[in-house]
Amino acid sequence: MAAAARPRQGDSGALRRLREAERRRLSRALHDETGPLLCAAGLTAELLRNTLGAAAPQQEELFAKLSSALESAVASVRRLSQEAAPGLAARHGIEGALRLLAEAHGAGLRVMSPPRLPPAPGEALCELVRDVLLVQERGAARITADAHFVRIEAPQPVDAEMEALFRAAACDAGLEFSQRVEAGAAIMELRSRESK
Repeated sequence: MAAAARPRQGDSGALRRLREAERRRLSRALHDETGPLLCAAGLTAELLRNTLGAAAPQQEELFAKLSSALESAVASVRRLSQEAAPGLAARHGIEGALRLLAEAHGAGLRVMSPPRLPPAPGEALCELVRDVLLVQERGAARITADAHFVRIEAPQPVDAEMEALFRAAACDAGLEFSQRVEAGAAIMELRSRESK
């Protein structure tokens, strides 16, 4: 029964391909559909404002709030589109990818120096950071990165099933995933096997 709970060899590759396909779909939908719709809404609001002639101060204030909200929504969709797409580390470098992930998930970030990893493990590291952040409450995690590790501190540890999946995915990429509880916080670390 315990063997059925463990990921089988090859499962992580199939899961990774499925995850990448879903992220590409989501990124395209955000970039090609949602983003342009929000931009069109902003332009329409501006055109409507211009048809009013001399707007009352209250109307000007409402249009300013609407414009600001739409600009924020466009920026959020752009960030989500970039964060969701596969190849985050390849496009932004590890430090840039960690910054984008932290911003997208409301996490704190401290980079002493970005981890030095080849492309495939670097990409896997960013995917695992994203996955850990997905199972945490938004804004509750803090990320610390240096040349040898990425540490994520969160209020709650990941459950045993998720921990096993993260360990297997890390192992497949030549990384190690560990988790411990210290002073009431869960500490999850990702590091290269060679950096020990």
